[in-house]
Amino acid sequence: MKNKFYNLLVIFLLFISPLLGVNVDFEYKNHCINNIIYFEDLSSSENEIVSWYWEFGDGSVANDNSPVHVYTESGHYNVKLTIKTELGKAYSLKKHILINAAPFAFFNPNAKCDQTVGFTDNSFTQSADVKQWMWDFGDGNYSMEKNPKHKFNTSTKSKVHLKVLDNNGCVDSITQFVKIKRKPDVGFDIKNVLLSNPAFIKIKSRNFKDSVSYSMNNRTVHQTSALFATNPYESNVIKQKVKNQMGCVDSLSTVVSPRQDFHIALPAYFQPQSQNYTSHFGVNNQNLVVREFSIFNEKGDRVFYACNNTLWNGKDEHGTLCKSGNYTYLLEYENLEDVTVIQKGKFILKN
Repeated sequence: MKNKFYNLLVIFLLFISPLLGVNVDFEYKNHCINNIIYFEDLSSSENEIVSWYWEFGDGSVANDNSPVHVYTESGHYNVKLTIKTELGKAYSLKKHILINAAPFAFFNPNAKCDQTVGFTDNSFTQSADVKQWMWDFGDGNYSMEKNPKHKFNTSTKSKVHLKVLDNNGCVDSITQFVKIKRKPDVGFDIKNVLLSNPAFIKIKSRNFKDSVSYSMNNRTVHQTSALFATNPYESNVIKQKVKNQMGCVDSLSTVVSPRQDFHIALPAYFQPQSQNYTSHFGVNNQNLVVREFSIFNEKGDRVFYACNNTLWNGKDEHGTLCKSGNYTYLLEYENLEDVTVIQKGKFILKN
């Protein structure tokens, strides 16, 4: 009975009211939850309309001629507009509207160690499927793919924004700060080499902020600097492994042959004076900087010392010719790669 009366009332308002010079009508734009819905009064009257009263069906009301309203729950609502003319008469119209549930935007980033991030859309809906994805990676690049991949130029963080649109025209968006991963810096320098048997090689990492390890001859050292003992006549593979706080790992390998790479060839026989020439013993190479050069006799007494590229003329520190016999030299020099090498050897002096 009530529904019949309501239908008769609607027919009266739609068809009889215009005959009385009053037409009550309105429209609304947007029909999604948590979105601003614009209501616009389209009513007309021969007499001036002086007031509007809106009932939105959720307990909210308004007195503007074209109000805005936000529904916090989806569903069906009866919206009623009542207008009043200057004659004091009131006229009403009720419309049945549907507010659709909006999609819920969400995504998961999967960062790789090459500064590439894969994005997986995990948005879900209650009323209609998502039909469009709009990604803003925060670095001036965009994508319309559902699950895009993007390589960033920075290695810090980026603010990524996703906006989704469903088949009902409803939208939602989300912004997340995404960590960008990159591989750590690798590289090390050979700082010191002791050419003895065994030979000793000291290496130092160029990366001091991350976790560094070295391995050589089945031995692993977990520190930025390491000292290895090895056969001076063999080739050795030194492998550096670096892991940063992001969990990214990179490695570098170098082959080192101590004697072949660093040994300075000095004569095994030295004769300072002869009938036709005068010779000197030592390093005569402008690409090497001699830090210390010492020569010892068979008793272990030092007969010569220099802290530069001075060559030995076969005389002791007092200027006296040394006796013929077996001698030992100790040489410390620095090459163009800033590697400090200590070399020890024997030779025969003939005076």
